[in-house]
Amino acid sequence: MQKIKELKKNVLICPLNWGLGHATRCVPIIRGLLESGDNVIIAADKAPLAFLKKEFPNLEFIKLPGFEPLYSKGNSQVFQLLKSIPNALINFNKEHKALEKIVDDYKIDLVISDNRFGCWSKKVHSIYITHQLNIQVPKFFKWTSPIINQLHKHYIKKYDELWIPDVENEPSLSGKLSHPANVKIKTKYIGFLSRFSSEIKDENKSIDYLVILSGPEPQRTIFEDIIIKQANDIQGNIVILRAKPENEQIPADAPKNIIFFNHVDDETFVNIVAKSKNIICRGGYSSLMDLTILNRNAYLVPTPGQTEQEYLAEYLTEKGLFNYCKQKDFKLKNVKINS
Repeated sequence: MQKIKELKKNVLICPLNWGLGHATRCVPIIRGLLESGDNVIIAADKAPLAFLKKEFPNLEFIKLPGFEPLYSKGNSQVFQLLKSIPNALINFNKEHKALEKIVDDYKIDLVISDNRFGCWSKKVHSIYITHQLNIQVPKFFKWTSPIINQLHKHYIKKYDELWIPDVENEPSLSGKLSHPANVKIKTKYIGFLSRFSSEIKDENKSIDYLVILSGPEPQRTIFEDIIIKQANDIQGNIVILRAKPENEQIPADAPKNIIFFNHVDDETFVNIVAKSKNIICRGGYSSLMDLTILNRNAYLVPTPGQTEQEYLAEYLTEKGLFNYCKQKDFKLKNVKINS
């Protein structure tokens, strides 16, 4: 990530609350701001709020509820998401009003929003972070693409600046999701955003399968249940990182070859990744940035109907960087262990 300069201010960080990815990729930004001497305040909700409280226990936090789309149990999310648009637009307006009050109450000088449409202010400089400037839609609904992307850019243009967590030229990790940018505000490709800083060292591989869960419900739990049910079909041991920092319970009556972690700190995460022969995860962009920085391959299982993940899985497999399959076709016993 490019070095953040001359931002010795009260900075408000607002990550989207759809899974943990938007919160995890804010970590290097927060660290950079703190190193510059800035006062950082975090406005978040649910799992991202719990995660960032564990990561930065000494910072000030504000509970800022955000829009939560309802995901289907099926393989397509189109109809469910289309139904949610009216409520989403109302929520974005409420979010913006809440943000303006926070700006006044906390004397905010700079707002950095990771994919939260309503977290901008006319009173202070506002930065928007996204890697999705060209949102992908299913082929049958291709006709909706101009409408959806225009709506997204309508909100982006309310900000003063756009940060894209990728490189501008090849090798690009996000592909056509963020190339070309084609947005008429100040735009920067800031490089990969990861809370990790370097490749991991080779370790003795004592973990046969590492499963990194992420993303919205109910699909997160559906995939977890698939792993648990298939665990009896293999001889190896399995570690499941559940991405539930706000939770202390783990699934009961699970096979004995599974070890669960609701949440781990960065050092433990890197240690587990280093010891894993094979890594299985969703196709979330933040997870892909982390694995790229750590120089580890993975077997991707995109969240069904999440077109961004499906595109990234196909695109990066074609480039020879990852392998993938659809969730409905996933068989744990068919995942080959990397030597």
